[in-house]
Amino acid sequence: MFSLPESIASRVAWGVACLALLTLLSCSSHEPELAVISLGDTPVRLDCDSGVGVYSVDPAQVSLVSTDIPVDLLQAGTIVSGRLLHVELLWMPQPGKSPIVPEATNACIRLLVFSEGEVGVYGGGGFAWPIGRPGEPEFALDIVGSNLTMLASTSGFHDLLSPAMLTGILRANLDSVQTRKTRRAASQVLTNSLREVRWVGAPGSSTIPQQALVQSIASALSGEPVDDIE
Repeated sequence: MFSLPESIASRVAWGVACLALLTLLSCSSHEPELAVISLGDTPVRLDCDSGVGVYSVDPAQVSLVSTDIPVDLLQAGTIVSGRLLHVELLWMPQPGKSPIVPEATNACIRLLVFSEGEVGVYGGGGFAWPIGRPGEPEFALDIVGSNLTMLASTSGFHDLLSPAMLTGILRANLDSVQTRKTRRAASQVLTNSLREVRWVGAPGSSTIPQQALVQSIASALSGEPVDDIE
């Protein structure tokens, strides 16, 4: 029977082991895609990963915005189709001091979906792990648990998502000016479309009820977990 010399066989074995290790590392380093997935009988997936977004560090939260709509179109209000995702990190999870389970709520989520000139607004809460520290040039959130539902829409918008969840990694670069400009433009578009004042990222606009928000912050300080916010 033909057999490889010991030295060659050792090299082949070593090469196979290295290849297996590289494959394992490649698979384990794959990042979860940022997407909204409906939880109904016929699942619908909305991809929200359109590159790196922008973020700002505000007095009470960290605000991240990601959109595939140019800001000039938002400001002009001439959007046909697209989406805008806004996530507020309300508090930083700290092991031993705050709840660090996906059932806790430390993120407020708003999603604007534009389709053929109609718009739907989704909102909810979730749990996110920060990647980096607020104030650094790059910051990200790994959103591991959330719930979203329809909050408002124009008459011709068809809701295909509610109820839904947002998962994946939201990456952003520090740019306070661009973040606030995008939020203001989105707020104006919503106000014009729904014919009532709507805010994106402004005080009092949180889709999490105030009582639940207070409970979430209090739980972070006490270390007691909180239930999901429906």
